Amino acid sequence: MKIENMKPKTTSGAYERVFGNKEVGDLITQIQATVISNGTELERMILSLCTQIDDVDSFITSVTHAEQANGIYVATKKVIKKSVHTVPGIEPDIIIFIVEQNRICKIIELKDGYMFDTKKVKGEKQNLELFTEKFGSKIPFVAEWYICCFNENDKTIIREGLKNEFDETHILTGREFCSILQIDYDEIIRQRHADCKQNLQYFIKELMTIDEVAELASTYTRKRDLF
Repeated sequence: MKIENMKPKTTSGAYERVFGNKEVGDLITQIQATVISNGTELERMILSLCTQIDDVDSFITSVTHAEQANGIYVATKKVIKKSVHTVPGIEPDIIIFIVEQNRICKIIELKDGYMFDTKKVKGEKQNLELFTEKFGSKIPFVAEWYICCFNENDKTIIREGLKNEFDETHILTGREFCSILQIDYDEIIRQRHADCKQNLQYFIKELMTIDEVAELASTYTRKRDLF
């Protein structure tokens, strides 16, 4: 996700008060919007590589009647919400349906990071457990629930970031998640990193067009050159 493409809907007020400079505040707001959008971008990238379900109810009917071909199918939060089988008020990010001899349904909350406050973590776990219990009882699949922290591949670190509320059997790394979907984890990481260099260049360029910043940078450079 490129910073330069972001058009924040919020004002820079808070950041402007921190730095005392509106132009800096605007730039930081643009960066913050990029950070938030990165999570939805990750989901879009993953979904583009998967076979998506447009109608969960029709899909489940097809499976029940043995009319659905074996394979791996994915339903998004938006599609899940429309299902008669859904649990009102709880919408997991992604459900993976594996149609084979043993039908498995993996209910997943997808996260870009892995550090969360205790209250949020407890709520995520409770929602996953409740949704899996209620949704799983209505469908011809064995239902399992997980939280996936896509960018960390050490489950011990993830568990600690989740305040030890999740045991490792309910944690997926990004690589494990992609393995279930049979998509290339390394390629997704490569694509996401492709924007990093351009983001750094854009940030520095935009920062140095701000007169106050350029003046300060010049001062610090001169001081450094004295030593």
